[in-house]
Amino acid sequence: MKHYFKFFALFIITLILASCATKPQYSPEGVSEAEQLYLTKQYAEAAVAFNQQANSTSEAKQTLLLLRAVIAYVKAEQLTRAVQLYHSIQIDENDLQQTSLSRLTNAHIALAERNAEEVLAQLSKPLARDSSAILLAEFHELRATAFSMQGDRITTAEEYVLQGRYLTNNESILQSQQLIWQSLALLSERSLQQMQPARAPDVLSGWMELVRLSKKYQLNPTLLRAAIENWQRRYTDHPVHLSLITGLLNRKQEDVNLPEKIALLLPLSGRFASAAEAIRDGLLASYYAQKNKKNITIRIYNTEGKPENIEDVYEQAVADGAQFIIGPLNKTSINTLVEQENLSVPTLALNYINLEGASPQELYQFGLSPEEEARQVAERTWLDGHVNAAVLTPVGPWGDRVYKAFRERWEEIGGRVIEQQSYNSSKNDFSLPIRKLFNIDDSKKRYRKFSRLLKTKLKYTTYRRQDIDFIFIAGFPRQARQIRPQLKFFHASQVPVYATSHIFTGNLNPTRDRLMDGIRFGDMPWVLSESTAHRGLRNEIESLISKAGNKHQRLYAMGVDAFNIIAALNTLKAYPYERYQGETGSLSLDEKQRIKRQLSWVYFRSGRPILIDQANQ
Repeated sequence: MKHYFKFFALFIITLILASCATKPQYSPEGVSEAEQLYLTKQYAEAAVAFNQQANSTSEAKQTLLLLRAVIAYVKAEQLTRAVQLYHSIQIDENDLQQTSLSRLTNAHIALAERNAEEVLAQLSKPLARDSSAILLAEFHELRATAFSMQGDRITTAEEYVLQGRYLTNNESILQSQQLIWQSLALLSERSLQQMQPARAPDVLSGWMELVRLSKKYQLNPTLLRAAIENWQRRYTDHPVHLSLITGLLNRKQEDVNLPEKIALLLPLSGRFASAAEAIRDGLLASYYAQKNKKNITIRIYNTEGKPENIEDVYEQAVADGAQFIIGPLNKTSINTLVEQENLSVPTLALNYINLEGASPQELYQFGLSPEEEARQVAERTWLDGHVNAAVLTPVGPWGDRVYKAFRERWEEIGGRVIEQQSYNSSKNDFSLPIRKLFNIDDSKKRYRKFSRLLKTKLKYTTYRRQDIDFIFIAGFPRQARQIRPQLKFFHASQVPVYATSHIFTGNLNPTRDRLMDGIRFGDMPWVLSESTAHRGLRNEIESLISKAGNKHQRLYAMGVDAFNIIAALNTLKAYPYERYQGETGSLSLDEKQRIKRQLSWVYFRSGRPILIDQANQ
């Protein structure tokens, strides 16, 4: 029931999570001092000012001002105070303005509690006709946020379109439109085309087509410019901000051209040879699928799995004329290059490292980090309205890393880890850590104690703790297939269970995977292609996928994207609201030039992954 702004910061992640933290600003002209404080995000001060203003006005207006104070307290992360004040206000049920603003106030409280259903229930009817533009804009913004929490990208965009009618400030209009773009950009080009309304061109259909065209011709500025000019002729009255159109029309071919000489640095012998082989095969498959590859050469360098040799290998690649380098894979190798300031050409590292301060201009980072997936689990569960987490992780460095990443992100956004247990992944019986997770043994001890005191045998039913909102499991298919039934045995069948993609082999096996029914996890389009409408490049090269590619599907897809995204990097860097629809997820670039993946969320039903947010695809 707190962390209001942390929720909005998280909502950005859901939309790509970058503009929602900066709330739209409305024109302060002609409004009170309290309203101006509110519009400039000085919410605590605004709440006090609304209260003071209420003390010197009529009873009817006093109620409206106190309700505004409640909203300001919510936004100031003073939810307890907001709720207390709200319950002290007497609402005249016959006063349309009061009941209207009361519903808006309740919606703000519900959003702070991350209850999307309640937000939409409170705002199922429009506000009073004479409501201010400020309140009407908030009405649609709240609905947009709630629909986004539910994964409904189209309706989210539609609500932001409606919000735009009440915005007058140029900056707020642009921010709202970027949120429209970000919401629709999470949809694939195919989905945008299929879901576009058949009715006569309107504002929303115009947005959908505009985003679809930007995706379709993202790497061909000439065709993009022609498509946008044609769009402008058909949507002459569309309110799209000039800067967004200009950004599309001004894109240059040289920004998306692939370099002619590319070097690939991978440890093709040694411990990581199998993983490197899958990445290499995926990258080469993507290269051969290119239509215009005549002038492009890829030279592969074996780093031999020895991080200390990376400087020599890198310098050799540059001396051989490499204009772009993909790799290395090893974190130590990447750190070595960064510390030596040895990046003389654009370099796409195939892993993530922690950098203090600004990232080197030539360094981009891309990987399949389990820590990043754990952070996405934290963000997803927060959006799903949970607070108290119980975590079950395997003993060892991998489990420790995943738990640390999850916990740090979970607590950062306002969640609590109320219990964590580790299990031995080599075993089949995980009942001991699960009993500890649920305090089952404490329940048994209390039973035995009372039996001794009363000197009689009491009827006993296993009792687990009731304060767990969800369980996060870190593990692989073999362990997850054992853990899920054991959770049910200890009366936790109704407790939501989340995991990373590691619990799914990537190959459909309903007979075995039905043991994991109900578990929710995020995964990449490439792996989920058999369960979704997405086929992408896989449909074209299915018969050509190598043995290593079939064994390490996710690494193979990473290789595909590592090559394809080169041409999109300049666009993603220049336009943070843009995305690239990759095989590993919907890709964007953050401020440190790390490629971030937005996963597709699924759950097991009858042993098959089923999409949770159908509107996401």
